Amino acid sequence: MNQLPTSRYQSPVGIGRRKTNIMERTRIALTRVAILATFVTAFTALAPAPAQAATTTRRMYQVTNNSRATNQVREVGIHYRISKLARKHSIAMANRGSIFHTSNPASFYLKGVKWSTWGENVGSTGGTITGLQAAFMNSPGHRSNILHRGFHRVAVGTYRANGILWVTVFFYG
Repeated sequence: MNQLPTSRYQSPVGIGRRKTNIMERTRIALTRVAILATFVTAFTALAPAPAQAATTTRRMYQVTNNSRATNQVREVGIHYRISKLARKHSIAMANRGSIFHTSNPASFYLKGVKWSTWGENVGSTGGTITGLQAAFMNSPGHRSNILHRGFHRVAVGTYRANGILWVTVFFYG
């Protein structure tokens, strides 16, 4: 039977354990860092970039006013605080996976705002903003909201998830 040396100068068992513990701790630490990096990357990829959201919101606002101008209706101004609420509605639609109107738009959007009339267009598209606007203009109810002369302000909220753009356009006057 082979026996390991037991002198204090030759103790391979002790040295091996120390190296193994350091290597094991290093491996665990690197694994944790890798897992954390994976989660951060995944969550960053899932969250739409604020610049992207601002760009699609601005583009939707532009095509809305282009449609109004083409039909000799004056532009609507954008309300940024209310647009944040419209974006929340678009996010809620994306999370639910279907379009729906705000249950009580007057209390949701218009707290503390002077108004007399309102309308809400909601939609989603895997295509372009221009295509969605064309669909709105081909729908009598949506077209009516876009071209309503009593509307002077608009809130626009957009959200892109899984290649689908979710849009809420809230008009009031």
